[in-house]
Amino acid sequence: MLKLQVVRGPGVGYYVRDLIPGRAEETLVAGESPGRWTGRGSGALGLDGPVDPDGFRRLLGGRDPADRRDLRVVRGDRPVSGFDLTFCAPKSVSVLHLLAPKELGTAVGSAHQAAVADALGYLERHGHGVRRVRSGAVHHLASTGAVAAGFVHRTSRALDPHLHTHVVTANVAQGVDGDWSSLDSRRLFLHRRVTGAVYDASLRHHLTEAAGVAWGLGPSGHWEVEGVDPVLCRMFSQRTASIDEFHRGRGSAASAGRRRAAYFADRPAKVSGTTVDDLRSAWRRRVADLGIDTGGLVATVGRSRVNPPHSGADLASATSGIGDLLTTRSRVSARDIVVSVADALPAGLPGGAADRVATALADGLARSGTRGAPGTARGPADTWAASEVAALLHAAPDLLDRAMAHRGTSSRGVDARRSGPGLDRPDDGRWRGSAPDRTRTLGHGGATATDLSR
Repeated sequence: MLKLQVVRGPGVGYYVRDLIPGRAEETLVAGESPGRWTGRGSGALGLDGPVDPDGFRRLLGGRDPADRRDLRVVRGDRPVSGFDLTFCAPKSVSVLHLLAPKELGTAVGSAHQAAVADALGYLERHGHGVRRVRSGAVHHLASTGAVAAGFVHRTSRALDPHLHTHVVTANVAQGVDGDWSSLDSRRLFLHRRVTGAVYDASLRHHLTEAAGVAWGLGPSGHWEVEGVDPVLCRMFSQRTASIDEFHRGRGSAASAGRRRAAYFADRPAKVSGTTVDDLRSAWRRRVADLGIDTGGLVATVGRSRVNPPHSGADLASATSGIGDLLTTRSRVSARDIVVSVADALPAGLPGGAADRVATALADGLARSGTRGAPGTARGPADTWAASEVAALLHAAPDLLDRAMAHRGTSSRGVDARRSGPGLDRPDDGRWRGSAPDRTRTLGHGGATATDLSR
């Protein structure tokens, strides 16, 4: 899951102060990280290694941390300093990371960090850019990469296991024209959902490859690690329970907007007077009181079924995901396709693989002479009629097969419930999705697969 929030003002204290300490960071099962510079754009400013709080503060103020030159024009009393992209692991993954034996916990930490890197890479390729206005015309340019700091946190404000990383992207970017300026923030929000889907799929891929875990759909509709007792997930979801209680006490319906309001209204102060090791001992005592042995978490390892590379199960799941999309939308974009493919595979897929599927479809549509509809007010983009995409897949049934064959990785843990017949092609030529046991409702607007940044 990805949460994207605007950072205003200095905004440094939350990330570099009041951290919950733990063992050495190299174990990947430590406390909260003081932060490290990340993103391709950081190198252009000589930013590498641990985050320097003073340099971080100057960067969020729109200045070069080293020579303090202005990198963007600062306007207003509360200018946008940056954007906090918070990548949150599913609760079952957080439980494994902090309560399983060290070796498994370390593998989970590595998988999470690799998934964050994959998602940030996607965003840098497609959602990170700048705007230039020349002679009254607006030009959208790519950037040289994000200038960001990554902070790994392992607890929630309720002091439950909660593995997540804050990637704070400064509101500065160097365009491919060499000039520095503010970010084109509309692209970040346009690609928010697909960036989150890439993180989720990449996390499943890396953790499946590392530990052979299997995945199933949890009560919330998200993929969770099979074998982690749902009681543990509910026990360590105090913030969710608190928000629900907030609504019940006011008799209000828990809509997305109301839940967001409750999230902040019911948000406890951050507590830092303890260590992760102290918390882990307390967590294990709570679990033992319920008669659950955390040593049993190792049973999650090796549960997945190993399929031969490109056995067709991944192709069937991807095709099914696209089929579900085409049956619920009249028009689709490349971003919609990336999300549907990334979300459909129980064992996930590495960063960039969904891009190739979307690019293959866009290229196929271009070769067939299909032109996308003009973009919406949110920026230049292309969308295609669902019937046009279905017609292409019907005419070139091996297109997805070729795109998926470039994954270069084995498939594991494919749930037969999600790898069924996929898209059926009856005589009338209309493509229909398999039983939509998991359908996403996606936002309107889109982008071409060959240039998703636009």
